[in-house]
Amino acid sequence: MIQERIKEKISQKSLDIYGRKWNSKQEKWRLYRYVMIDLWVGFWRLVNGVIRLRSCTTGKFVTVRGNPRIEVKGKIIVGDHCRIWSHMGVTQLYAGPRAELIIGNNTFVNTGTILSASNRIVIGNNVQIANQVILMDGDFHGVDDRDVMKVPSEIIIEDDVWIATRAMILKGVTIGKGSTVAAGAVVTKNVPPYTLVGGVPAKVIRHLTKPQ
Repeated sequence: MIQERIKEKISQKSLDIYGRKWNSKQEKWRLYRYVMIDLWVGFWRLVNGVIRLRSCTTGKFVTVRGNPRIEVKGKIIVGDHCRIWSHMGVTQLYAGPRAELIIGNNTFVNTGTILSASNRIVIGNNVQIANQVILMDGDFHGVDDRDVMKVPSEIIIEDDVWIATRAMILKGVTIGKGSTVAAGAVVTKNVPPYTLVGGVPAKVIRHLTKPQ
């Protein structure tokens, strides 16, 4: 099993570097060296995940790159095979008192992202969250009376969603399965499954093809 995975990685690395399969022993050993380095880096990202997410409930093989800011007053749950990057910008995960932030399996959170749950944020499986995305389920105060605390409302991101760079998802929004949120969009209303939305406020641009 491990040997097969290494062979797969070598084949992929060969395509990445040479654009073809290796054709000499020298190239093969160079590829082995790169794969060993990748495995070593991956191991330390696993260790980093255990350290950085020690206040969270985590699944298997969760990797963290860099040093995210984690504040847990409620509950943060991170699923299996998640990747959280915080090396080029500080990623922030926050769960307020009695709040929940739940991240599904095989989800990727890129650098500089802010996930702030005052009530409940649920992110599904296989979700791609790009750089500097903001998910915030509360307004913290009103527009007219800024001393009045506004009631937060949960955000739901369903499976297989892609949220592009600097998009913002506001309270009470559900992003349907397989949808894409364009870069810089501000989403204030529910997004139907398999649609592309963009703009401020976000609107449906077109419908996406459902996988067979």
